[in-house]
Amino acid sequence: MAHKIDQSTGQAAFIAYQAPGWHGLGMTFTKDITVENALVDAKLAFKVLKASNIHRIGDMEIISKSSFFTYRTDTNAILGDKLGKNYTVYQNDTALAVVDEMLKTGKVKIETAGSVDEGRRVFVLLKLDNPIIVNGKDEVIQYVLLANGHDGTLSITAMPTNVRVVCWNTLSAALAGAKPHHKIRHTTNAAARVEEAFKIMGLLEDSTKKNSAAYNAMSNTSITKQEFFDYIGNVFLDGEDIAELQKGNRDAMSSQKKNIISGVLEYAEVGPGQSLALGNDLNMWYAYNAATGFITSDKYKNADARFNDLMLGEASKMIKSAGDLALTPHNIRPLRASAGAGLNFN
Repeated sequence: MAHKIDQSTGQAAFIAYQAPGWHGLGMTFTKDITVENALVDAKLAFKVLKASNIHRIGDMEIISKSSFFTYRTDTNAILGDKLGKNYTVYQNDTALAVVDEMLKTGKVKIETAGSVDEGRRVFVLLKLDNPIIVNGKDEVIQYVLLANGHDGTLSITAMPTNVRVVCWNTLSAALAGAKPHHKIRHTTNAAARVEEAFKIMGLLEDSTKKNSAAYNAMSNTSITKQEFFDYIGNVFLDGEDIAELQKGNRDAMSSQKKNIISGVLEYAEVGPGQSLALGNDLNMWYAYNAATGFITSDKYKNADARFNDLMLGEASKMIKSAGDLALTPHNIRPLRASAGAGLNFN
C-alpha cells in the first residue's frame, strides 16, 4: 500500500511507541518522551516561511499583496500556494508546545508523531491512561490527536478519538454531545498554554464520561436481526435507497451499494472483536462496531488519505452518524421485512 509519510529529507518523518506503524517507516521509542524529543526524532523541527506569490504578465513580474505561499526552508517544498494575507504560519514547536503541558498531568503519553504530504500536516498522538471498558470486557483505548497544518487547510487542532483494542477500530469521538474538535489558541505565554492544556484535558474527560455511557448503553440495547439490518441500511444507504427497499424493490440498489452491505454483514460475523461485542444477545454495540469496523478497515491509497478521511472527511461523518443512530434507534428507518433474510448471527 502506498503512503505519504514525509521522506523529503531522506528520512521518514515518523516515530511510534514500541511498535512501528503499518508502513514500517521511521523510528520506535520505548521510554516516555517530551514534545521536543518527538519533534526532533520525527523530523518535525523544520521551519516554515510565508512569501508573496509572483504574477507574470508578459515580461513583467508583479509581487502580490494579497496572495501568498508557504514553504519549508530545509527542502524548499511549497506547502500551500493559495493563502491570504492574514494567514499566519505557526511553527511546529510553538504550535504543539501545549503537548508538554498535557504530559505534565501524568494522564497522557506520546504514542506517535509524524508528518504527511511533504510536511503539510504534522501531528502528535497522545494515549490516555484510562481506557473505557464496555460490558465489563471490551476495552476501548482513548487517544487525542494534536495536529498543525501548513497549507491553509487545518488550524492547530485537538481531536479525541477512541480505538477498540481487539481490532484498532476507530470509533466516534463525538457521541452524546461530546465536542469533537478543539481549535487550539496559539500563544507564546506559558500560563496561556497551561490554560489550553486544561481545556483539552477537560474535553477528554467529558468525552470519556459521555462515550463510556454511550458505549455501555449500546451494549445494553438488545436488537432483532431485522433491526440490525435496518441499522446497517440507515448507515450506508441514502434516503432514496431506503425508500425503494421499503417498497420491496431491492434491485433498485446499485451493485456497488449491494457489495458494501454484503461487506458490512460479512464483517459483522467474522470481523475482529465481533464475538466479544456480541455477548449473549444481538445488541447495538455489536451493530455499531460492525459498521465502524467495516469503515475503518477500508484500504486507503496512502496514509494521508486515511488520516484525512477518518479524522476530517466522509468516513469521519459516517462514523459519527453510526454512533448517533446507535444511540437513537427510534430514528432508524425500517427496511422491507425480507431484506435481512438468510443472515446467520450464531
